[in-house]
Amino acid sequence: MKRRRKIIAILLTACMSATFIAGCGGGKTQTNATTGETKEAATAGETKETSAAADETKAADTAAADDTGSEGQTTITFGVFETDNITAEIWQGMIDSFEAANPEINVEKVLATGDDRASFWKTMLSSGNFPDVVIEAEQLATMEGIFTEVPQDVLDLFEESALCTYNGKSITVPSFKQYKMQCYYNKAVFNELKLEEPKTWDEFMNVCQTIKDAGKVPLMCGGTGDIWATGEPFWIAEGDTALLSKYPNFNQELKEGKNTWNNETTVDVLTKWQDMVNKGYYYEGAMSLSYSQASEEFKKGTAAMMVDGSWQAAGLDGEKNEDFGVFSVPTMDGSEICVADCSYWGVSETCENKDAAFQFIKYVFDENQEVYKTYLQSDGLYSTTKKAVSYEQGPVTTKFLDNTSGWNTVQEIIKLPGEFAVPSGMQSYMDKSFQNIFNGADVKAEVENWDVEYQRLLDAQ
Repeated sequence: MKRRRKIIAILLTACMSATFIAGCGGGKTQTNATTGETKEAATAGETKETSAAADETKAADTAAADDTGSEGQTTITFGVFETDNITAEIWQGMIDSFEAANPEINVEKVLATGDDRASFWKTMLSSGNFPDVVIEAEQLATMEGIFTEVPQDVLDLFEESALCTYNGKSITVPSFKQYKMQCYYNKAVFNELKLEEPKTWDEFMNVCQTIKDAGKVPLMCGGTGDIWATGEPFWIAEGDTALLSKYPNFNQELKEGKNTWNNETTVDVLTKWQDMVNKGYYYEGAMSLSYSQASEEFKKGTAAMMVDGSWQAAGLDGEKNEDFGVFSVPTMDGSEICVADCSYWGVSETCENKDAAFQFIKYVFDENQEVYKTYLQSDGLYSTTKKAVSYEQGPVTTKFLDNTSGWNTVQEIIKLPGEFAVPSGMQSYMDKSFQNIFNGADVKAEVENWDVEYQRLLDAQ
């Protein structure tokens, strides 16, 4: 019956929300069904009209009960997105396992579509359809009143170092930590051209030029749909490391007005990146490729290298692909810094079944470690729980992690959680700006606009 109810809910949602979803980029979304109670039969003294109305109400409520299950069952909605690694099957396996262990709770998946997930959830919020549990909650947590406070018994499940607060309140839980970004390379091309993994910025530039001189494409990136795939990988590898090497408290200084995006370091990093584009180091058709398409083109040999996160390593290991290696992208200033971030889940303040929502979180992160392990392993993620969860790693993932050994790990600027988090919407703005720079826009003018947009978003919180 539960599976039939889900199908009905999906069909109803498709009919009722087609216009709304089309405006958000398309895709399927499941929404919360309403639990109805069957009315008692009309008394003999009622008029025919009243009796007919009661019968009609009874029929409607019975239909609603069919959609939501037997009386007493609780439904929560779960907002997610899907990737090449974290697939629909991963989420459904998580949901099915939880529902089997908690038959009184029904979980409906809400799928975010498009390339700007924060904007998608904001649209859901404004329409009154915001999910009860949301992944990547850090993108909205800076907005007041979106997420409810997390009970202490739930917070106690996680590493203290991964927890954060917003205005003194704990409103999210850390779902995983992840390392970013390194450079994947085609071993055959490196062997053919007798190239070694570069250790300095100059060596990296020499590798790019050698590959180009051989008539091959040095680097791959994406550009359409997944706009982050154009500039974010390079920016995290070089921009974050350069800024945090010079300004360890950059996020705090930015919020307090003691620093700006428009500084010599930012402009220098982005100017060098634009020079790489102008020299033809990137695949000419990159802007017409989604992230998934760019990744596939890289694996097909269209380009020799691709700067990407640990999820690429997990994907290559999952395919048992031994044709690729990975090295840390040399920083411009020679500092040994690698970037990581934690991602967070949150429970909506408007959730009517908060106990059920937090029970779902406790199940995923504590009560069933196999579920959590499957989630982590699918994307090369690492646990944030006090009961550490590990899994067998393939050779590319192992090499990726080994590359970070001895390096200072810093938190990604745009994903820093807590009091000094950048305002919601800034990441999307920067991603679009990276594309402008990739296409030849003036670097300094773009970065000056970062400061204007940052302040606008900060004031709007």
